[in-house]
Amino acid sequence: MDTLQKTIKTLPHSPGVYLFKDINDTVIYVGKARDLYKRVHHYFLESSRVLPKTQQLVSHIRSLRVSRVATEFEALLLEAKCIRFYSPKYNSVAKDDKSPIYIHIPKNVPLPTVQVSRKPKSADATGPYYFGPFATKRTAIYILRTLRRSIPFCQQKIQNGHPCFYTHLGLCNPCPSVIAKMPEENQKKMRIKTYTTQIKRLRWILSGQTKKTIQSLQKEMRELSRQQKFEQAGILRDQIQALIAIINNRYDPFLFEEKDMLERAPAEQTQSLLGVLKPFFPMLVSLTRIECYDISTMQGTSSVGSMVVFLDGIPNTDQYRKFKMKGTEKMPDTAMMEEMIRRRFHHAEWDFPTLIVVDGGKAQVACIHTLLQSKKIFVPIIGLSKRFEQIVIQTKDGFHIETIPFSSHGLQLLQHIRDEAHRFAISYHKKLRKRAFAPHIRDLV
Repeated sequence: MDTLQKTIKTLPHSPGVYLFKDINDTVIYVGKARDLYKRVHHYFLESSRVLPKTQQLVSHIRSLRVSRVATEFEALLLEAKCIRFYSPKYNSVAKDDKSPIYIHIPKNVPLPTVQVSRKPKSADATGPYYFGPFATKRTAIYILRTLRRSIPFCQQKIQNGHPCFYTHLGLCNPCPSVIAKMPEENQKKMRIKTYTTQIKRLRWILSGQTKKTIQSLQKEMRELSRQQKFEQAGILRDQIQALIAIINNRYDPFLFEEKDMLERAPAEQTQSLLGVLKPFFPMLVSLTRIECYDISTMQGTSSVGSMVVFLDGIPNTDQYRKFKMKGTEKMPDTAMMEEMIRRRFHHAEWDFPTLIVVDGGKAQVACIHTLLQSKKIFVPIIGLSKRFEQIVIQTKDGFHIETIPFSSHGLQLLQHIRDEAHRFAISYHKKLRKRAFAPHIRDLV
């Protein structure tokens, strides 16, 4: 149980899926969370504050596995996939005695429509054209509504030659109802091929083959560009961008690993990061204390800074610090970052860092590097650029941008540290804003 509690303390404040296992290492419950730390921590509150059925579940938990994903949408899909794969004892996919909710795409139909249905209990729930189960119908509808932005499809059962409602919104094109009544055979075949390709891509996404879907769209876009059909290629480009935005492929939610990155030994992550940084900082021999800094502000008001500390790859919340910035109305982020670092090194009683990470790029790294050199403080400094998740390092010749695979344990540790600094900063920023607006709200009342 001590190991389990230590694991819970390392969980991030980000979306993901968690698996509880019993003494036999059997998965007994699968859940999703918008915030992994808060959701999992809730299970282990005082027994008087949780439901009896939750107490029964907790009494059987001996270990935990998690998979962090980029969005809550990904967590929904991954949760359904894991429930279907593991069939956990304590997962109740329906609150009544009815069959669970699935997304259903009919087989062997020329123009299949996508439906949300309760699959008959006697049917094979693992078939390739049933996707789920989902806890509620609302969840399944939310998933389809989200995917529709990038992969148009139809849900209208009647095919009478009239376009469905979503056709007018550009979310069902071509519409099967129109295709079914087309008189011209060649044109009809072309439209059927287009629609069935879209349904195939939708099935790929729902079954976990996200990258395959994007590659298929990119291949078709290049072919249309080669044929100088730039308008159609532009439509596909927009679909690709929408799909990437929905399912951020930094973390593939369908490649569920039994040992997730957060469950790997922190030493493995720190050694991986050390291996990446060693060529640029030859004197760097360990990463026993990593400090990460972030700024949170809104047009220069209620500006705050945060410092989070990871010891041997594990967050140490007792050593987190927050900084309230003053006179920042016209101060750029780099100046606020510089002010925070200056105040940090006024505290000689705080342990010295082996690595400083800043949430930002060249400008942030440069200003901190200049400040510390002027004070003759020598400590490795790197930035983590959010847009492409690249490591920014200042060298004698300028800047080096290090791109490492998203699967790298070292990058995953950096992302965890950066996200924690951002969470800590923004929570303090919101607290100050709420305090500042309170008098105005009272005046209105």
